[in-house]
Amino acid sequence: MIAAFAAMLCLATPAVVPVEGRVVDWFRPPGCAWCSGNRGLEIATTPGGAVVAPVTGTVEFAGPVGGVDYLVISAAEQPLLNVVIGGIEGGNVVAGEVVTAGQPIARARTWLYVGFRVGPRRDGRYLDPAGFFGLVRKPARLVAPDPPPVSLTWRSSLRVRPQTTHQRHCSVLPPVVASAREPGP
Repeated sequence: MIAAFAAMLCLATPAVVPVEGRVVDWFRPPGCAWCSGNRGLEIATTPGGAVVAPVTGTVEFAGPVGGVDYLVISAAEQPLLNVVIGGIEGGNVVAGEVVTAGQPIARARTWLYVGFRVGPRRDGRYLDPAGFFGLVRKPARLVAPDPPPVSLTWRSSLRVRPQTTHQRHCSVLPPVVASAREPGP
C-alpha cells in the first residue's frame, strides 16, 4: 500500500526550485495536524527576484493568508499533489490559470516558503520538498566551544600555590550542535 502510494506521487519530470537562494529552515514534520513544525522549506532570497512555478499545473488559490501572499498549484501529473508557495509579492497569476514548470509567477520577498501537500489541507499530509528538488540536507555537526581556561591555580611569580579564598575552576562547556539553519547545498 505504501509503495503504491509513493509510486503514485512520483513526478515524471523533476520539480524546479522556485527561487534562487539558500535553504534556511528545512522540513520538520509536525507531530499532529495542529502541532508545530515546518511543513516545507524556507529559502532566503533577494527581494524582487523572480519566483517560478515548480511544477506544471493549475493555480488553485492565489491570495493573502494572514497578511502573506500565497499560491497553491495542483500538479498536472499528480492531481492529488499540491505545491504551496508563500512569501511572494506581485503575483501575476490567478486561480484557475494553468502554469508550466519554470514560468515566472511572482516576485520574491526576503524569504520564500515552498511545501508539497497530498490531498486537501485539512488532511495535513505534507511531504519533504527537498526530495522533489534534489536537495540534500547537510548533517548536523558538533562545534567545539571556545577553549576553557587552563589554570586551576593562582600563580604568583615562579611559585605556584592554591588560592585559599575563592577557588578557581575550569569551566568546561559541553559541545554545541551547529544550527540546522546552516546554508544548504
